[in-house]
Amino acid sequence: MKASYHTHSDFCDGRSSLEDMAQAAIAEGYGILGFSSHNPLPFPYPGVLPMERLGEYRDAVRALAARLEGRIEILLGIEADWVAGACAPGDGRLDAGNFDYRIGSVHMVPAPGARGGPPEYRYTAVDSPAHEFAREFALRWAGDGVALARAYFKALAELARAGGFEVLGHFDLIRKNNRGSARFIDEESKPYVDAAMEAVEAVAASGAVVEINTGGMARGKSDSPYPALRWLKEFRARGVAVQINADAHAPGHLADEWRRHGRELAREAGYRELRVLSKGNWADVALE
Repeated sequence: MKASYHTHSDFCDGRSSLEDMAQAAIAEGYGILGFSSHNPLPFPYPGVLPMERLGEYRDAVRALAARLEGRIEILLGIEADWVAGACAPGDGRLDAGNFDYRIGSVHMVPAPGARGGPPEYRYTAVDSPAHEFAREFALRWAGDGVALARAYFKALAELARAGGFEVLGHFDLIRKNNRGSARFIDEESKPYVDAAMEAVEAVAASGAVVEINTGGMARGKSDSPYPALRWLKEFRARGVAVQINADAHAPGHLADEWRRHGRELAREAGYRELRVLSKGNWADVALE
């Protein structure tokens, strides 16, 4: 069963409407499409679903699901951020959405020495545009890649331990800005590996499903899906279930040319099944 549970629309930072994303999924042969707008944050931040539109988003997705019943199963989800000291997937702020599932993600970590000022200034977004990230990394982290990697994976482990979500989003999103000549840390170094392993163990203990996320590839931001093969093998060894998600921000991101990379990575890590949510039930299906 072809399914993706990580989909954005113009309710947040996606480029297209719910309808356009659903029609693209139907054209690509999906049986299930879950929408997962970026959750409202407790401080102003671009590209997230405003709290005042939470009910509108919920009702629009439910209406689309009713309209397309029989053609594709549409699910209502949310991508719920863990922001240390500010919000968590299970903190109750999102309960009014009555979501089918939640994707727990980390996009930002506390910046060193950031006290006072607006709340958004206190954090570094690890997936910000390359030029913004480079400036932030140089000025606020003094080029200390070990410190940033430790902060990111620490936040991911804290998210896993806190719970309140069913799917773990883009495990090693920190790789997005760690490419080519712009690399800020060696991903094979002991500090990076040790920090990532702490997060692996916490995620495995949480019982969450780990997504194989092809969105970075579709947007030209990464050379392979998240997580890297090394970490996917670790999850496999611990019996962690996976699913392949597009993290689609535009219709083209749902194309099978991107999903193929996810399938290949899953097989290389030893997976033969994917975990799906359908009609309110979680089940394992054969890797297509």
